[in-house]
Amino acid sequence: MNLRTIFISSFLSLSSLGVLAQERINLSGTWQFAFAANQKEADRLERFYTSDFAKSKFKSTPVPSNWALLGYEEPVYRGFKDNQAGEGFYVREFTIPQDWKDKRILLHFGGVWSSAEVWLNGNELGRHDCGYTSFAFDVTNKLKVDEPNKLAVRVRQITREYKFDVCDDWTWGGIYRDVTLEAMPAKRWIDDVVVQTTFDHLFQDANLDIRVMISDKHKNTLPGNYPSPGEPYKLCFTLTDKEGKEVAQRQMAIPAHVSTDREICLSLPVEAPHQWTAETPYLYSLKVELLEKEAVTHTRMERVGFRQISTDGGVFRINGQAVKLRGVNRHDEHPDVGRATTRKQWLEDLTLMKAANINYLRLSHYTPAEGFIELCDSMGMYVGNEVTLGGAGDLMYDPSFSGAVLQRSYETIVRDINKPSIIYWSIGNEDPLTSLHMVSVKLVKALDPTRPVLLLPWRPEEWLPKEVDILAPHYWNPQEYDRLAGHSGRPVISTEYTHAYGNDAFGGLEARWKALTKHPAGAGAAVWMWADQGVKTPVRKKEKDLSEDEYLRINTAGWDGIVDSYRNFTRDYWETKAVYAPVYPAVDKISFVPGQDSVRIPIQNDFDFTNLSSVKMAWSVREDENVLYSGTDSMYGYPHTVSDFKLPVEKLVTVRPGRTYYVWFIFTDEKGTEITRRAVELCPQTEQPISVPVCRELLVTEADQVTIEAGDVRYVFSPKNGQLVSAELKGKQLIKDLYPAIWRKLNQGETSGFGKENLRKAVDLTHYTSSVTAWKVEKTPTNAVIRTTVDYRVDQENRFTVTYRYSIGVDGRLNVYYQILTKVAVPWLPIVGMSMQSVSGLDQVHWLGLGPYDAYPNKQAAPILGVWGGTAGSPDVTGIKAMRWMERSGSEGTIHVSNSGYMENDAMCPERTYILSGVFGRPEKGRRAEESVPQLRTDTGNPFVGEFSIMLKAVR
Repeated sequence: MNLRTIFISSFLSLSSLGVLAQERINLSGTWQFAFAANQKEADRLERFYTSDFAKSKFKSTPVPSNWALLGYEEPVYRGFKDNQAGEGFYVREFTIPQDWKDKRILLHFGGVWSSAEVWLNGNELGRHDCGYTSFAFDVTNKLKVDEPNKLAVRVRQITREYKFDVCDDWTWGGIYRDVTLEAMPAKRWIDDVVVQTTFDHLFQDANLDIRVMISDKHKNTLPGNYPSPGEPYKLCFTLTDKEGKEVAQRQMAIPAHVSTDREICLSLPVEAPHQWTAETPYLYSLKVELLEKEAVTHTRMERVGFRQISTDGGVFRINGQAVKLRGVNRHDEHPDVGRATTRKQWLEDLTLMKAANINYLRLSHYTPAEGFIELCDSMGMYVGNEVTLGGAGDLMYDPSFSGAVLQRSYETIVRDINKPSIIYWSIGNEDPLTSLHMVSVKLVKALDPTRPVLLLPWRPEEWLPKEVDILAPHYWNPQEYDRLAGHSGRPVISTEYTHAYGNDAFGGLEARWKALTKHPAGAGAAVWMWADQGVKTPVRKKEKDLSEDEYLRINTAGWDGIVDSYRNFTRDYWETKAVYAPVYPAVDKISFVPGQDSVRIPIQNDFDFTNLSSVKMAWSVREDENVLYSGTDSMYGYPHTVSDFKLPVEKLVTVRPGRTYYVWFIFTDEKGTEITRRAVELCPQTEQPISVPVCRELLVTEADQVTIEAGDVRYVFSPKNGQLVSAELKGKQLIKDLYPAIWRKLNQGETSGFGKENLRKAVDLTHYTSSVTAWKVEKTPTNAVIRTTVDYRVDQENRFTVTYRYSIGVDGRLNVYYQILTKVAVPWLPIVGMSMQSVSGLDQVHWLGLGPYDAYPNKQAAPILGVWGGTAGSPDVTGIKAMRWMERSGSEGTIHVSNSGYMENDAMCPERTYILSGVFGRPEKGRRAEESVPQLRTDTGNPFVGEFSIMLKAVR
């Protein structure tokens, strides 16, 4: 296809832009379909568009759809092996109304992957080679009015340029968006409407600038070959608000322009319009009417959002206000329908996203269904739309692909140029800069000078051409984002900055977000990815993958959502929601003097346009697990400012020793949706003496085992292995053993962080032989101390040494101090601490610390301070928890452990609890946490150090 043909075909698609057509027929529904698995089968079907072709080869199939999801072909991730793939042949018969006989008619395709060759009534209309953009054919005079029409479409997946439309996702063929017919006047019609809103320097009043292209196909001569003077006409422009009230109206008389098009420009002044933002998605309606002899012959409607974008001074602004883009990447797909998504799926996604404080979508790596963009307009979501060039690779160095580049650029822009939610255009994905990229950039900026352009190389070189308005680095560490945003003269939007691969990684989101967005140039970023890229077909899968469902396929490369394929929440969803929260206390703890009236807690408002007065704030003052008193308030606070909330604390006259005091805040919006919840610790500025019950004396017995008794508590240690082997209360055993823990089965996040080479070196460090090299028991009137050193040998390459100090006081408290010095093959450990096994029956677990979600050194925005609990081995308890104390309790008693670190309850062995001083910082997609995050390195020569205490308590 030559460039001229591309632009003619593309230009016809422009008429679908923002249309409320006079007449439209949707051809979606049941079509006849035949699948050709190879070229030989395709050759047998190549004349399928003729009237006499045998229908027996075809089966009924739904359109829109992707045929792989219907079981015709096994879904393929990324491209096809050896560029071999099946083809689909579609046939649809339909009729049109009688009054369409003398009208201009367009045949629209919302999306066909990747190539559509189209026939109508046996006549070839043309071919469109682009898998994600909308296109149309002029079928005027090619339709029959008195009998059925036959539409035939051959869909190829392999073309010379199909790699442009292949990305890190499934590759699905089919007619997957609506097919429609649109009728309009044949001689003169409104071909397109383009709108632009511009504010005054105070961003109070605005102009609505409108460009309307009127097409005219009247004959330019009269009988006798005299020039035709033509007929003048009128255009009527009416702007209404969302209640339907007229805001502005203008009528223009246009002189005749026979047999040629004319662009008419108009500016409508609007006083103090409602401004469109993601926080205030107010939409007006613009109606453009074509009047011939005072009768309306054609109408188009556009939804208008008054919104203006600038990047002046290296700051990304909307309506003059700097904004922060809290983003996520999204593929337009769902496991049940592939890319034939509907309003149901769009609404579900946007509702869940907004509930997670997401205000920005990067559309990866192609333009989605138009209806989804329209929903972003109405619900309020910033959108970065992408020209699908990212899969082209070296093809971008070949000038013969200029047509493919220009076609995709043009068709992406013209369909959505009026959508207020789209705030920038993106050219490709993770590409080098080439001449063809710059051709795309310049075309896009010529078509739409109102939006900035973002180019996606791996690095945001500062020498990039001036036409590239925004820098977009991917997957940098916090320090790199800090340095770049701190001096950049262009806004920085990291369109992929933290990878949600798997369910046990996603580390460092909060650190990257803060490092980037604390600078004016740091406009925001997008998590990769919204949903796991799963696909379900009626055919059982042949190979096992990440899904236990035998029909649901999840490729390892697409296991990267903060929700799963069916939009169920993962732990990473809650981390994203917490990090992106635009309202939160600006401190984690605050001091008070018991008896004072109140304390002032600073509340940060990171909304860009919303005052805190629209946010409800429920608060409750707590002592450990108990709510002491509570209230609900709201306060006034401008966007991007901190305002003080006056928390009453006069009821905290007396504070009890050993208790933790804190206040919970739950912030909700005007609709009652929770924005976030946070805790602020209340630290009393007073001495809190801890009373120690004194027992009569400590009894130490040394034999094959060492027994230390303090009142009703009895501890038993083994000199043979240097470990606690039993802890008893009133003669009943509560603890069965206590031994070092530096290894357990690695989860997915840890395996990705360790890397394949190191995993090959890894051995199970829990299988060892131990030998005690030092053992000493000391006793004083107030405590008994055991000091011991134990060597643990796994094999010739892996061993470690632990030095213990066990100290038991007269109150029965056991203090455990340890140093672990490793000499192992792997450079990191997943955990460091001690493993405690309790007897069965102590199945109730509670802890004071962060909950209810897992917490890691670089992933703890979602859990908050409180007392949490559940049944041992249950999802409420299992996983890594940040703790101050924890208790295991049952009918036999309670084990109380104080530890400023972490704990992990083993789902496979609920009686086992790991009491940890350190855990491996969470990586993200194989990239380990930054150096400032604990890595548990084994090659430093320094020991790992930890300490905690154990108290045994009777049942209350």
